[in-house]
Amino acid sequence: MTLDGDLKKEAWWAVADFHPFTTEVRGIPANQIRKSWCKATEFRKDLIPKELLFEGSADVMKAAGMSFAIEGRFDGTATLQVAVVGVFQECAGPKGRFFLILDQPAGGTPRIRFVDAVRTNRQFGALQKGQGGSIVAWECMECDGSSVLKWDRKKRKFGWVPQPEEQ
Repeated sequence: MTLDGDLKKEAWWAVADFHPFTTEVRGIPANQIRKSWCKATEFRKDLIPKELLFEGSADVMKAAGMSFAIEGRFDGTATLQVAVVGVFQECAGPKGRFFLILDQPAGGTPRIRFVDAVRTNRQFGALQKGQGGSIVAWECMECDGSSVLKWDRKKRKFGWVPQPEEQ
């Protein structure tokens, strides 16, 4: 990760440029997540300088209830799932942020249940458990830039919950 901006004027997540360096996420090759990807790296706290994530001894993300990975039974089944965010790079060069939900079967190989990816120069993303088994995906730490994903029983798939228009 490199910072491309002035930390006195902007938050670190707004000026962070993440550089993917792994070719798989939780054992799944990047090109199996999306064919055009050569690299994909899941965000982890140990990849970000400690002084950015902690104010004194306080973990800023934890205090906000945010994480780079959360576990749950988001589709209401007995199978445990993990939702993760990270950065990808296409083989042609463009980078962006991804949001991935994987089934975590006991003793089995993780299986992709949901992928959302957007090309962007600002790849930061974080997750939070929402109400009713939903997942809140954030593109910043102190803003209104969030989206809610929830399992739709009728459609039998994950979908973004429409947000009311701001007045």
